[in-house]
Amino acid sequence: MPPSPKEISQQSPPSGSLATVALAGGHTLPVYVYGFSTTFRLRDLVPIVGPGEVEATKDCLLVLLEGSLPGRPKLLALLDFGTVVFVGVDIATRDAFMDKLTRRLEPEPHPPLTEEFLVEVVGGARSEVKFDRVILSDPSLPTLKIVCLLLAQSVAMDYYDEDVQDIQRRSDTITAKLRSKGRLPGRVGDMVKFIGRCMETKNDIIATLSLFDKPESTWEDAGLDRLYRALREELEIDDRFRALEAKLRMIQENLVLLVDLCNSRSTWRLELIVVLLILLEVILTVWQLVNGRGHV
Repeated sequence: MPPSPKEISQQSPPSGSLATVALAGGHTLPVYVYGFSTTFRLRDLVPIVGPGEVEATKDCLLVLLEGSLPGRPKLLALLDFGTVVFVGVDIATRDAFMDKLTRRLEPEPHPPLTEEFLVEVVGGARSEVKFDRVILSDPSLPTLKIVCLLLAQSVAMDYYDEDVQDIQRRSDTITAKLRSKGRLPGRVGDMVKFIGRCMETKNDIIATLSLFDKPESTWEDAGLDRLYRALREELEIDDRFRALEAKLRMIQENLVLLVDLCNSRSTWRLELIVVLLILLEVILTVWQLVNGRGHV
């Protein structure tokens, strides 16, 4: 039976649950991350996660899948900003879930972005982050949740980087036409839509990454805080965000210029209409004068 869509249970986890898993020697847990363009309604996805121990919050759904062994958890994490993370899950289970998930989502512009990582479990080892893996002595729920969150943010950032590059290409095209033709290309309505897309992308990036919201668990556990900082640094989350922020700032400056040009073109059209109306009134007045004299 699929798990019921309950919120986080406040009861103590049962024996063998992820929070109390014991170690079973050194081994690795493969981590696979998938990033989508759409956001998830986590409550709607609960029925397809399969049997297991479910832990749900407003922005994350964690499932300890059946078949998990001591020290070898099979974890599925769904982040509401559109990312799926598998830890220690075999390819058949991953493919089956991804097939069910994509059937429930709107068509994607392209296949989901993916990223691979490793969790190396070594008894008695101190948590350590390396280029392609994190070394843990205890794959507990809070620890794996930190890993899932940061890897999910990393993939989401890659997705938004593609969006920003697409916006840059569009902005470059507009700039080139301004340089060559000396006027704003296209209709004002299309330009306003483009401006709206840029603003929406910027808001989504800030909301998705939640850069200033550290997980509460890091405030309560020094080890988790060290892991969070080390993995965040290894994935270059801050540096990549600053690069995205610089691109968005440049795009925003271009948007301000485009808005000014749109307003200038609208003002010029309004002034032209006023001039034409005045000219028409003058012509009518002259015609009436000439026509009146003719009758006299």
